[in-house]
Amino acid sequence: MTSTVAEKIRSLRHVRLELPTPPERRAIREAAGLTQAQVGSAVGVTPQAVALWESGRRTPRGHFLEKYVEAIRAMQEAA
Repeated sequence: MTSTVAEKIRSLRHVRLELPTPPERRAIREAAGLTQAQVGSAVGVTPQAVALWESGRRTPRGHFLEKYVEAIRAMQEAA
């Protein structure tokens, strides 16, 4: 049975993107033993972007938000 695009979209589960607070983000990264440069490289951004996210002066968006949340989850599992 072939489903329509609309049916496929409705059936998708939305991944909950929970972003910890800025101080928690930094603590998670440090507990994992990673630098801002290493996290930035994994996410595809500069170390300065990670520093801004950890300070709370900026918030990742779109694709970078998804990648950053995945990175945080991986760091939490590794710690």
